Amino acid sequence: MHHPSAAGSVLLAAVLALSVTCPAEAGAKEPGAKETAKKAWCAPEVNELSDHVCWADGGVPADGRRTLVVYMHGAYATNPGFAWVQQRAMALHAKRLGFTVLLPTSPLVKNAYVWPTSEAAQKEQEAGLLAGIAKARADVAKKVGHGFDETFVVGFSSGAYYASSLAVRGGLDVDGFVVLAGGSSWARSPVEAGRRAPVFVGVSGADPQTADHSRAYAGTLAQLAWPYRVEERKAGHEVDWSLLTHGIAWLRSRRDKPSALANASARH
Repeated sequence: MHHPSAAGSVLLAAVLALSVTCPAEAGAKEPGAKETAKKAWCAPEVNELSDHVCWADGGVPADGRRTLVVYMHGAYATNPGFAWVQQRAMALHAKRLGFTVLLPTSPLVKNAYVWPTSEAAQKEQEAGLLAGIAKARADVAKKVGHGFDETFVVGFSSGAYYASSLAVRGGLDVDGFVVLAGGSSWARSPVEAGRRAPVFVGVSGADPQTADHSRAYAGTLAQLAWPYRVEERKAGHEVDWSLLTHGIAWLRSRRDKPSALANASARH
């Protein structure tokens, strides 16, 4: 199974650079300022559900369907406020696309929050991790006061490698997956055809760290006759919002036409 250590490093460096150029975000203080309280884990634009779990309600689209998106983030450093960049972005696009977003946090490993992508890490961490996500899904439904018509997983970078593994192994009961800038082509025991949630693979074609991994993952899905779509854009190591938009729309369209079996690919 591919491990996204290099890709994670690119993400960490990029977001850390953003923090350095934005002193207020990084928690910098003016000379002589008093020490302030520790920065909260959840950004002000999202809500805290429980420890290291956030959420935001973006409403519903015109057709009234209630969608929950479980977002599996890219690698987080432990710097206060580091996670806010991705949290804020997902809250923004939840409003734009009309879904509720659940923002769990991966386990802390050494000096970063990363998802379990190796067999050893999954054996050690996965049961507790998935139990926590299940509880959070129930808790957020109580918060918004209703259930959901569909639940999708969106994974980016470290989250994409883990989400891609979950999809093939049937590790999470959801209606579809969007994996962006990452993907693991390794699959020991893929689930039977009747339980195969569709997967949208977004390839960041200008990212030398993950592009080939994403393409290989799409190739694995093709070999398995899995319901999938792959799109590629000349994006770097980032959440490409066009790919996210296309991924959510494609998964929703498959829910409208559950009998559709054709796979498709596109390049932009």
